[in-house]
Amino acid sequence: MKRSIALLITSVFLAGAIMPANATGNRQNDRFANIEPLETLTRSRSDAAEAAAQVPGAAMVLLEALRWRGRTAKQLGLPTQLWCADFMNFVFKKAGAKGTSSRAARSFLQFGKKLDSPRVGAIAIMWRKGPNNGHVGVVRGTDGQGNPIVVSGNHGPTVTQSVYPKHKVLAYVMPPDYVLEDMAAAARAAALAKQ
Repeated sequence: MKRSIALLITSVFLAGAIMPANATGNRQNDRFANIEPLETLTRSRSDAAEAAAQVPGAAMVLLEALRWRGRTAKQLGLPTQLWCADFMNFVFKKAGAKGTSSRAARSFLQFGKKLDSPRVGAIAIMWRKGPNNGHVGVVRGTDGQGNPIVVSGNHGPTVTQSVYPKHKVLAYVMPPDYVLEDMAAAARAAALAKQ
């Protein structure tokens, strides 16, 4: 099963790399400079973790966020109002890396490499009414209409997994390589410490 999934992911990647850049049709929005080939997003938790594992550290971001579902800001030791960015920074800290150290959701717009579509383990930054308002969380997958499924803090009183309308997304950002490498190193060190 794992081998067939790996072959499928490799096939999709190769097909995307071979196709000409404009073969996908009329582009409605060229707001991102760094465009990667599109790839299939997974639906189940195990498939999501396996897909995220293709980018070192991305699975750790997602799995760390999922670990805290159902918890309130108070239970996590975070401010109790407007705490989505605090939660993402908390996730990065727990995974062994540094986030943006900002309480602003939009601070994650400059955090890493912008993507043209949601990817498992990427950070989704969404807009809310107001000039600097926003919401941030980690992508787990998409629904049937391409809307991102995001794990985030401050969605109601707890850390929750929810579907967000794709038109509200300002950007999808993959954390910088050095952050992902720090998380992978922290995971290796933790595994060695358990032995």
